[in-house]
Amino acid sequence: MGGLHRMEEEILGQLNPEQREAVLDHSHTCVVNANVGSGKTTVLVAKLLYLRYMENIRFSRMIVLTFTHKAAEEVRRRLEQREGSLSPEELSGFGTFHSVAYRLLKQFLPVEELGYTRSFTVLLPEQELELARELIRREGLRIKYPARLPKRLEAAVRLGHGGRDSVEGKRLDKLQDDIWLLAEVLEREKRQRDTMTFRDLLVHGETLLRKYPIAPEWIIIDEVQDSDERQLAFLDALRGPDTRLFAVGDPNQIIYGWRGSSINACFTLAHRYGARQLTLPMNYRSGRRILEAAGRFKQYGDRLKGSRESEGRVRIRQAYDPLGEAYYLAEQIRRLRENGVAAEQIAIFYRLQAQAELLADVFEREKIPHQVVTRRERDSGETYLEEQGIPLYEEENRAQARGFSPGEPPVESPGELSRESTRAPGVWLMTLHASKGMEFTHVFIIGVNYGLIPLRSSGFEEEEEERRLFFVGMTRARDFLELSYYLQPGMPGVACGESRYLQMIPEGLVERVDNAPVVPKTDFSEAASYEESGQTELQGACGAQVLPCRVRHGKYGEGTVTEEDEEKLTVDFGELGVKTFFKDFVVLEFER
Repeated sequence: MGGLHRMEEEILGQLNPEQREAVLDHSHTCVVNANVGSGKTTVLVAKLLYLRYMENIRFSRMIVLTFTHKAAEEVRRRLEQREGSLSPEELSGFGTFHSVAYRLLKQFLPVEELGYTRSFTVLLPEQELELARELIRREGLRIKYPARLPKRLEAAVRLGHGGRDSVEGKRLDKLQDDIWLLAEVLEREKRQRDTMTFRDLLVHGETLLRKYPIAPEWIIIDEVQDSDERQLAFLDALRGPDTRLFAVGDPNQIIYGWRGSSINACFTLAHRYGARQLTLPMNYRSGRRILEAAGRFKQYGDRLKGSRESEGRVRIRQAYDPLGEAYYLAEQIRRLRENGVAAEQIAIFYRLQAQAELLADVFEREKIPHQVVTRRERDSGETYLEEQGIPLYEEENRAQARGFSPGEPPVESPGELSRESTRAPGVWLMTLHASKGMEFTHVFIIGVNYGLIPLRSSGFEEEEEERRLFFVGMTRARDFLELSYYLQPGMPGVACGESRYLQMIPEGLVERVDNAPVVPKTDFSEAASYEESGQTELQGACGAQVLPCRVRHGKYGEGTVTEEDEEKLTVDFGELGVKTFFKDFVVLEFER
């Protein structure tokens, strides 16, 4: 008994009362609403350890669902700190929704009943779309408005012919084309080619689980607020009548409505299963002022409670334009580093990825080490599989992801989150969406203008999600948070001056800096050498040249100028994508 008591104290000793209550809960279903920075991963790992050592439930009898492969690996890492090495078989139920469905279909469920073999491969979304276009040509199908095909096809496949009478189905029928027939032909073709999409993994997994139940003792879900209806349906099929469910999430961090996670999964689960609901109220990350400012955008639950003695700083600052902002940030970062703040503890968040281009160009000019976090590129199939936890050691999956047949030479692919940097580690540049799950001592959120933060929205739900997104960004900061807006944004659809979000923060919580310089710091001392070498600093650029015209950029290579106005120009660099530059600070060589 003494040994068990010591082990229990090891597991529970560092938890606060609310965390301890969650770990000890044995309700049939428990949903823990974990406030931002409240130690939800600590609670989840403690729950797993308690079940293993105090309840004698093996990990192999648990299903642990996360939303990224990285999160699953973090759980494994923490368990192994206590356990030592754990076999893949013992943790076979740990992973993303898709990877768990994949393993069940590969190893346990009779996929042959659905017309597949256990050698099936995984088809990426863009590959499914390309296959659909191939079928349109081959079958002579009539599809109106090809630009709408991805969303219409997704809806048709999801609904099937049984959904034609639904509201969404009637909308699909309005165009009176062959979209329903295309969905049928596509499903047949995928079976013939022995391939599934990520959606199919969940759909087919659910179908077979209803007939051949697995019924683990426990299902534990991390970040449950990001679940969509398809994932919840898979969960329902996975769960047996005696399976206990423990889910941790934060409804204030639902920010993926654009990819189907607009439902409040925390509340849906609680209602569907009559769950006991607990709360983790304590924030261990941010200073008091930061929490109080962010709390103005919190939609669910009580006020945030902080555990730190630090007040934290919140500053609202005006910038004349994006260029002036970029040079200001370069100078601030230089000062912070001189005062001992590590570059990787500083982050700059923005609403749109396009805003990163100017920052990166200025930071390179000013020799500020930085890393730009970008979304997965279209050709990054291999890394996308890896991010979802689909094994790459299976040659057919690797080949499928790369777009080659087995045996053909591999190609390099960028990552799900790729970094472009002058030197790493460096200051983080990322969108508000990409910031979720991260934390930094110093955070700068730029472009808090209406039209950026928040984006112009078409309805109440979109507006609410914009508020939650801003909340997520603010709560990444530990000690310092600066929110800035442009007096002259120079972007279509973006209003001048601060957005209403900044006006929602009580003045007593913030420092205001309203002396933005009109003319930013500049240095064109290198211009002469460029001219001598046949390069031209772009100032009115294509001017007399007729668009499109060919140029060369020092970083991106050769490209074509496709658009130009008084301030900016747009260059298509082919495989490297389309880039927009401010004329005053880009150096290009024009082909004569």
